[in-house]
Amino acid sequence: MDALLQFALIFVLAATPWVELMVVIPMGAAMGLPVVPITVVAFIGNALPVFAVIALYRWWERRRGAVQRRWSQRALNVWERYGLPGLALLAPVITGIHLAAVMALTMGTSRQRTVQWMTASLAAWAIVTGAVTAAGVEIFTGA
Repeated sequence: MDALLQFALIFVLAATPWVELMVVIPMGAAMGLPVVPITVVAFIGNALPVFAVIALYRWWERRRGAVQRRWSQRALNVWERYGLPGLALLAPVITGIHLAAVMALTMGTSRQRTVQWMTASLAAWAIVTGAVTAAGVEIFTGA
């Protein structure tokens, strides 16, 4: 498969809700792609839809009404205990980053703070996942 097509696949999968960086980055490495570019493409692919969700949230509310607040008990516990920072950092594991952005906005968090925390979370997860993947590739291939 052409490398450009493989990177496009990484981008699209990273942009897909509930398919998080922790899946896409190792998958790209398994396809033989270099880890650093995969990490960058996966970060951008995951971040752009989150930015779109945040940007369009108020428009959606004006057009369709308030988003119903039916969150899982686990998500509510994270929100009550850790607030936006905890939700953003745990989102790729517990809810998916896209849904976490919607949850933060429905709980009254500003768009600016939501963008900041979701971006920081995605960057942290991308760096950690990329580093662990690179280490794994090095161990298994001896490269």
